[in-house]
Amino acid sequence: MPPTHSTRRPLAGKRKLILRNFLCPGDLVLLTAVVRDLHRCHPGKFITDVRSSCPELWEHNPHLTPLRESDRDVEQIDCHYPLIDRCNEAPYHCIHGFADFLSERLQIPVRPTEFRGDLHLSADEQRWKSTVHELGGKDVPFWIVNSGGKFDFTIKWWHWRRYQEVVDHFAGRILFVQIGEVGHHHPPLRNVVDLRGKTDLRQLVRLVYHAQGVLCGVTALMHFAASVATRPDRPKSRAAVIIAGGREPAHWEAYPHHQFLHTIGALRCCETGGCWKARTRAIGDGEETDQPHNLCTDVVRGLPRCMDMISSRDVIRRIESYFIGGANRYLNASEQSAARRAIARSTVGPRFDTTINLGTVRAALECAAREARKLSAPPMLGRGILVLATEEADLSQALACARGLRSLGCELPIELWSAIRCDQSSRAPFRAAGVDIFDCSREAELALPITCSELRSHALTKTEKREVLLLDPDVFPLVVPDRLFSHRVFQESGALFFPRRKNVARPGVWKLCDLKLPRETASAAHLLVDRFRCWSALSLWKWISSRNYFFHGYVDGEGGAAQLAFAKLRLPSSMSRNTARWFWSTKSGEPTPPLVRERLRAATRSLHC
Repeated sequence: MPPTHSTRRPLAGKRKLILRNFLCPGDLVLLTAVVRDLHRCHPGKFITDVRSSCPELWEHNPHLTPLRESDRDVEQIDCHYPLIDRCNEAPYHCIHGFADFLSERLQIPVRPTEFRGDLHLSADEQRWKSTVHELGGKDVPFWIVNSGGKFDFTIKWWHWRRYQEVVDHFAGRILFVQIGEVGHHHPPLRNVVDLRGKTDLRQLVRLVYHAQGVLCGVTALMHFAASVATRPDRPKSRAAVIIAGGREPAHWEAYPHHQFLHTIGALRCCETGGCWKARTRAIGDGEETDQPHNLCTDVVRGLPRCMDMISSRDVIRRIESYFIGGANRYLNASEQSAARRAIARSTVGPRFDTTINLGTVRAALECAAREARKLSAPPMLGRGILVLATEEADLSQALACARGLRSLGCELPIELWSAIRCDQSSRAPFRAAGVDIFDCSREAELALPITCSELRSHALTKTEKREVLLLDPDVFPLVVPDRLFSHRVFQESGALFFPRRKNVARPGVWKLCDLKLPRETASAAHLLVDRFRCWSALSLWKWISSRNYFFHGYVDGEGGAAQLAFAKLRLPSSMSRNTARWFWSTKSGEPTPPLVRERLRAATRSLHC
């Protein structure tokens, strides 16, 4: 994978910023624009880095330089766009949102310099064949269609049957490629290349690069269509038909060269601007978007009336305009044959419709819990400490942790579960510390690259120890672990967690499954568990973690997934209040204890001498 950041060397005297935002991909596309505009408006004045939920969108971005949060001269800014609160009245586009915020925060003018986001592809990525080309054996023009959306924003949906009418109208003339994120609502369309659930964000960016046009609602794909460069053999502006209805004001969302179908001003509920409602009907998940004031007040045939007023004929006419005007062309005979091959081959493989969503999670979790209860625990005996390492840098921390445990007087077996292949020179210092190494880098059941979540589940499944203390590589015990194993609450429950933070889990899955939302979320970075007593919960936890595409939005991290598993099986677990006294983490924000600092230095020297 190419590096995410630019490798340019920063110059002294520049202001260093880490811009943070963890919203949805569409919002982050807008953040890419303000990073570009900051540098264009104030060249040579800033060094910027970002922290976001979608690092794929920042790959090959020339405006980023790696920065560390711990550096004293680095400013961290949580980016927002409060301008959205005035968008119904103020004459601004969403591209102004972050720029307006950053201008005020930095006390300098930052103005948009282009009417689009700033997504970059490498030269290699532009040369690669599209997925459609690979499936059909020929470079065929195609349109991407996103016919659904998130379950918690149903007001944005247009009926899938109307999308099908559009596809059928252009049969043999336009090849449509259906995409959609796993866990969201995307009913299958006929006679399309089915890539639902088969593209990650980076793959979607590359797919948009090759696309002739885009058909969707107001969603991330709309921003991608405007922000990803077009191929040299295509018009400078990519065709796009956006089915918007009356939720958002047109001037806030529409890009100049898009066909933006809206009904603002046609209905009383959106006569002066977007209604900004979230759902067509309540689904009972306890979210704020489920409250009556967030529900559509004018529903027709299951659709918001503003969306029902837009017919398939309206959409067909807007698509045809690109062909009548000459910006696009229809498929020729040889391309039609390749399109049929691509459609047929896209149906091979796992089916998107088996994935979990808000409508199926209750039944799916109940079925998984039922199967987990039937499982018998394998033979296991004794106590041990499991330390994880997924990256090269983790090895020195794991070695420092092991040496620290030994210096505290811990005589328990220590196991290093590593996703990194360890050579003989790397193994020697671990052996000297009495650590058994389990090299998982070639495990057939683990997909590469191995994530910490997958490695954690694998270690908890495969170790032969019954009672284990599991540690991420950045966690250092400050007391002898024997005291933790003998703790009364652990002996009573068989599982001892440590709090991560409070009030962060969303209620959706918990409420839909009739489970009580925990007051605080557990950390998975360090925990104690009696594997024999909790085998069914560990199995269900692994099942939940493997479906992170859905659950990550409703449980907070791996610790939240573990809590959901224990709650569903009604198995006891305990929460400790002594994290700071018993453990120190590099992510805690607390100063590094001098002894830990020295151990880290010594471990680094041992592994690189």
